[in-house]
Amino acid sequence: MFAAEKDAAKRKARKVVKNLSAHSKHKSHDRHIHIEDCKKMGLKIITLEEDPTLQDLVLTVHHSYMHTFSATAAIKIIENHNGVAMVHHLGTAIR
Repeated sequence: MFAAEKDAAKRKARKVVKNLSAHSKHKSHDRHIHIEDCKKMGLKIITLEEDPTLQDLVLTVHHSYMHTFSATAAIKIIENHNGVAMVHHLGTAIR
């Protein structure tokens, strides 16, 4: 994220790490962090609304996962860039 900013890269990265790892501020890893707070801590943000193609692609993936969760016993899906997936599901299939 900061590789092109040689002089400031370490300082900026430390600021982001300090902010994101502040337990007193965020409590746990699954809490929402508002976009304005992310920008203030130095993260480089591109909103989905700025890129309609990216927004469409992200929403397509999101909707496909939501359909999968609602129509199967899957409760967690992890997939890498090679298409290798691990799917956790309930012990009994929902029909």
